[in-house]
Amino acid sequence: MRPTTASVHTLHSFGRKGDQVASARPSIGGRILRTFTRFVVTILIGVGGTLAWQSYGDMAREMVVAQAPTLAWLLPPTRLPVLSASPNPAQQFAPAASSLDTVRRSVEQLAARQDQMAQSLAALLAIEADVRQKMSFTPPSAATLGQPAAPVQQYRPAQPRAR
Repeated sequence: MRPTTASVHTLHSFGRKGDQVASARPSIGGRILRTFTRFVVTILIGVGGTLAWQSYGDMAREMVVAQAPTLAWLLPPTRLPVLSASPNPAQQFAPAASSLDTVRRSVEQLAARQDQMAQSLAALLAIEADVRQKMSFTPPSAATLGQPAAPVQQYRPAQPRAR
């Protein structure tokens, strides 16, 4: 009979490649994905709760007060609709009309300042053109007017010497 020897692949090394040590921890990518998924689900639950509270806030408040009256102090106070005491629409729109008048006056002042700046710019451009014209035409100086022009020496070729 042949002696039995242990297989090279034992039960503990199944699924490993080479000399890797088996780890009970999942990979870093898996942990990051699970953490991100939990974060997104938490955010979505919060957004859903906020939207539901905005849509059904008063009914939800009444339900919580009816089911658990001890938690009623945690809930925000109910909002009462704001009703106008004055039935005259002119009184309701008076602040808006005065604001519009203020805006209109501000726009008119800005337009006047813009016209003034345009006029100033045109005057500056005219002055600049005048200065450039005066700089390009320079009259002869007084020193050169009183003195005669220096004679220009002409080049004469040297004449050969007679022997």
